[in-house]
Amino acid sequence: MELIKMLGRTHMAVALAATALLTKDPSQLPINLAVAAASSLLPDIDTPGSMLRHKLNKYTGALTFPALIAAGYFLFKYKYFLLLSLILYLTYIGLAFIGPHRGFTHSLAGFLFFTFILFMSDRTILPPALIGYTTHLATDLFTPSGIPVLYPYNKSFKIPLVRTGSILDILIGLAFGLMFIAVLFQKFI
Repeated sequence: MELIKMLGRTHMAVALAATALLTKDPSQLPINLAVAAASSLLPDIDTPGSMLRHKLNKYTGALTFPALIAAGYFLFKYKYFLLLSLILYLTYIGLAFIGPHRGFTHSLAGFLFFTFILFMSDRTILPPALIGYTTHLATDLFTPSGIPVLYPYNKSFKIPLVRTGSILDILIGLAFGLMFIAVLFQKFI
């Protein structure tokens, strides 16, 4: 059975609009937007067809998994990650690569694991990272495949309203993209 997921650009548009809406300090906006955008794509790291994996594969090819491990080491070396955070990050990436799509990374356990990694390291990026990850899970809840909130228990929770690439998916992405631009103009320009 093919799993139905939202388009990566829809995930990003929703996360960027929510982050812009919730960011109070204009000086924090660039980093908050970057973190929210990356976090909105992270749960789909478990599938080669995802926007994030596609971009990583473009630059690293078969070395995507080692590149993610090297990124964790970089975050540890430059004090963004503590040793415990590095170990947890490597575990998260490993579980994402060996598990099924819409498995661990789309569950409450994956969300809490991700939250704990950031809580143990750089708490300043925790709010936008949680916005990105949460909006990803929330939007996937509206697809026919849903999300396995209680993974490894395989029951998916879903409100099947949006199919990937459908006109509704595209319109949702467009609406949130326009909302993002409107919020930027209203709050920061």
